[in-house]
Amino acid sequence: MSIEDKSRYAAAGFIVLLVLSLFWPEPIVSINRLWLHQRLGVDELSFLGREAPSWDVVFWCIAGLFAIAVLQTAETSREEIREITRQLRSVRVVLPKRFAVAAAVTIVAIAATWLAADAALVAVAERVQSDRVEDFIRMLNRLGGGMNPPMIVLFFIIAGLAYRRRRWLQYGVAMALAGVAAGIFAQIVKLAIGRTRPELWVGPFHYARTAANSFPSGHTVAAFALGGVLIIASRNLALRVIALLLAIAVAAARVLAFRHWPSDVVASALLGLLAAWVASLSVAAARAYDSGEAAQDR
Repeated sequence: MSIEDKSRYAAAGFIVLLVLSLFWPEPIVSINRLWLHQRLGVDELSFLGREAPSWDVVFWCIAGLFAIAVLQTAETSREEIREITRQLRSVRVVLPKRFAVAAAVTIVAIAATWLAADAALVAVAERVQSDRVEDFIRMLNRLGGGMNPPMIVLFFIIAGLAYRRRRWLQYGVAMALAGVAAGIFAQIVKLAIGRTRPELWVGPFHYARTAANSFPSGHTVAAFALGGVLIIASRNLALRVIALLLAIAVAAARVLAFRHWPSDVVASALLGLLAAWVASLSVAAARAYDSGEAAQDR
């Protein structure tokens, strides 16, 4: 089997694993309801990384078996891995020439959304609530939070190394850098500003408690930091469009769930994209990838 075929099957397997994580532990609940009729500590509202750690172990065993299968079919030698690791150590932060302009535009966009759109869009979210919207919210919240972002990063890194997909490896490293940097900055801002979530709102920027801090949205930051790397660096139009739509869907779900104001998710999206921009340029500038192999884009 060629490297092309192996990487294609690995990508398909990862998509299945990612979809399974969005519905977990629903398969367990459904099987139990149909055939076993046992008392379980999970239901349709439970999800990966929260209410049922014992069932989460089952999922991560499945994910571990998938990772082992990928590594068992690896095409990259130890010498190549050492060379790639050496090159990645040379990654340094590279700020785009127009970074200051982009940051200024970000601030203006946040202020405009806060002043003109927050109340109106939250009112729209109240009007469109339904069971289907609730299902949409639940699924997208899972995609943008918990262990799903790290799982996405690890896939690109592991599969990129295993199948000599230097472009995948570049995505994974840039995603890791963007996600960590944007995530830390977002948490600092969240604690400093202390804006109350719409669901607990008692006045503009009234501090309630740490867990209630609304600005910015961690889910949205993660979605745009990871998806932004693909949007900025990928040469595959379909991949860029899918990444953008999924990131926007995560942001919309946070507003529809009344966990964040629209200005929160706008700020988070732009922060994530800025981090992805810097990370993508920094990794590319390290010359970690051979120009011939970097042309491969999946």
